[in-house]
Amino acid sequence: MLTGLPQFTSAPSSCQFAKGGAWENAWSFPSDRLPSHAELAAYLARSTEVAFEAFFGPSFFGARMVGSAQEVEAFGIKCLQAARARESFFAALRRELGCPVPGQQPAFAEIGCVNAWRSVGALRISGSQLALSEHERVWHSVAQSPVGLNTGHAKAIEFAFEGPIAHWFGLPVSTPGASHLVSKALLLQALELVAPQPSLPASA
Repeated sequence: MLTGLPQFTSAPSSCQFAKGGAWENAWSFPSDRLPSHAELAAYLARSTEVAFEAFFGPSFFGARMVGSAQEVEAFGIKCLQAARARESFFAALRRELGCPVPGQQPAFAEIGCVNAWRSVGALRISGSQLALSEHERVWHSVAQSPVGLNTGHAKAIEFAFEGPIAHWFGLPVSTPGASHLVSKALLLQALELVAPQPSLPASA
């Protein structure tokens, strides 16, 4: 389970909201200065979609809500309540939103540029490509893709889950420095965390 990784056992260091997938214009704030309900409502402006991300150093967790303005505002409040919780962020989030679900396999993954996901373009990895046998093929696809060739942004892999609401975990796959190129070692290490386990043959 990704929530068991060391980086996710601490409280989030910062959080952000974005509307319409425009992470380039995300509303970001440190976790010790979270916005009030009034500030959240003013930002949402009765939007019917918003996404939230909590950062744990370079790793992050995100979730998205599409619905009525009231549902979207309630979602934003619940995300902030989890970020404020004295208990584990993920324990509070499971209570508030029902996710992440223990043992759930990702529906797919994407590799993209942190806070420039849309402008650079992300590489999608299907659920079947998360299998161990596909990892070298995935690496070659990444290395030749626009995101793999980009040197201007830090890179992350997002493991996406579709229920009970859309949510994802992001892990860094580039090392800090001038080039920000995707690290094969970090990518393969991340893929191994969620690789489906081969099913055991039924006993005779």
